[in-house]
Amino acid sequence: MRACLLAIIFCLLVGETANAEPQWLTLPPTPSLPKAAQSGYAPVNGVRIWYATFGRGEPVILLHGGLANSNYWSNQVRALAPRYRVIVMDSRGHGRSTRNAEPYGYDLMAGDVVALMDFLKIPKAAIVGWSDGAILGLDIAMHHPERVSKLFAFAANSDPSGVADIANSPVFNAFIARAEKEYDQLSPTPTEYKAFLAQITKMWETQPNWTADDLKRIAVPT
Repeated sequence: MRACLLAIIFCLLVGETANAEPQWLTLPPTPSLPKAAQSGYAPVNGVRIWYATFGRGEPVILLHGGLANSNYWSNQVRALAPRYRVIVMDSRGHGRSTRNAEPYGYDLMAGDVVALMDFLKIPKAAIVGWSDGAILGLDIAMHHPERVSKLFAFAANSDPSGVADIANSPVFNAFIARAEKEYDQLSPTPTEYKAFLAQITKMWETQPNWTADDLKRIAVPT
């Protein structure tokens, strides 16, 4: 009886019904960005980085996860834009941005963020990063601390073991399939998703490689 009651309470807490999958095993629809105050392409480190800005105030940069694009931040943009200047960007090769033959790496991609800040004349910003975007936030906080006012990093890994079992996740595999469709719709190279995925996967398998001491040296409020 007690076990049954606990199961019912659990189902109510996670919002699932008897016939529905738990929320963490489903992908919500990708939202659409609101109308931007400014958007375009920035020539950055040999590629063209797509960006958009919303609202006014202290700058906040939102960095999306691997294989994703800026559309995933749409709900957060709507929440933050009334109080902040919100900047989203598609990482190199992701979404609307281009890539070149240079191998993917977190240091390189973090440099793209800093270069976009230079392009937009933003000396310092708060950074919110998800997954690969969180790793970029940590990288920037380590190597360019003067450019970060504060950092919120979620779903980051500090070494490749953090994602070693990612291929066993049905949710992540569903995300990879959906990312392919979004890549086809947004990318300037829509037929090259498999090559893009292979390059990103190689980065995931080899980077980052930070120790606990490396992370302890981050002085930015994180």
